[in-house]
Amino acid sequence: MNQRILLTGATGYVAGQLLPVLRARYADLRLLDLGDTDRDGNRIEGVQVADLLADDAGRLRPFFEGTDVVVHCAYARPEDGATPQGQYDGQKRNIDMAQRVYQLALEAGVRRVVAASTNQAAKWYEQPYFAGRRDRVGPEDYPRPDNFYGWAKAAYETLGFLYACGSLGRKLEVILLRIVAPREIHGADFADQPRHRYARDLAGYLSERDLLQLFVKSIEAENIEDEEGVPFHIFYGVSNNARKFWSITNARKVIGYAPEDDSEVRFADDIARLLR
Repeated sequence: MNQRILLTGATGYVAGQLLPVLRARYADLRLLDLGDTDRDGNRIEGVQVADLLADDAGRLRPFFEGTDVVVHCAYARPEDGATPQGQYDGQKRNIDMAQRVYQLALEAGVRRVVAASTNQAAKWYEQPYFAGRRDRVGPEDYPRPDNFYGWAKAAYETLGFLYACGSLGRKLEVILLRIVAPREIHGADFADQPRHRYARDLAGYLSERDLLQLFVKSIEAENIEDEEGVPFHIFYGVSNNARKFWSITNARKVIGYAPEDDSEVRFADDIARLLR
């Protein structure tokens, strides 16, 4: 594809799943992170080292200039998670980083930002779900985080709307992907846990190929304006799971997301052993 893509947090877990496809699909791909090695110490080729929080705008701006879409996966891990104040201070840095990404993208003429968010932005809804009082939660439901990590994600989701609505001079297109469980689910890990914890991960499973599809379609969809003309959406990142609690109706409609996998099929043997 003839688009220039900037990927932040290029050595992280989600980026590690995206990179092979992004490299193959986009000839002009820029990679940005604090270092050039992943969590296992493997060097990631092509990463340019920069700090989205500490570096001045003059140092960062060239990475954004000429870019069509920024895929924002960078995450600042809190140094002090032992106290509520430490968690708040640590997660607030991720809001500050998202704001810098939005602002730099706005100033550089970037068309769209696709940012990794999380179901944790509305995680409290899992309580009535586990209790059988609620069957579905969607992106339009009011954010209800029950931890500081989710609070920060919810905060920079709404910050994204501010940049998308046009009040800052132009409409920056913004898509937030609330990823739920982007990993293979091993039944043995849940053998000594309540059944609902295993069922929850089955509901939220996101296979690698569905994750890739969700990101690519979020990057490439031509028109993402809503009925009010605002180019802003939140999509849940789950596969086509029979048990899914998180609605993907709007992702199907707006970007044509068509997940191919179902945890009920993928993990059928474990399900038969642990739940039936």
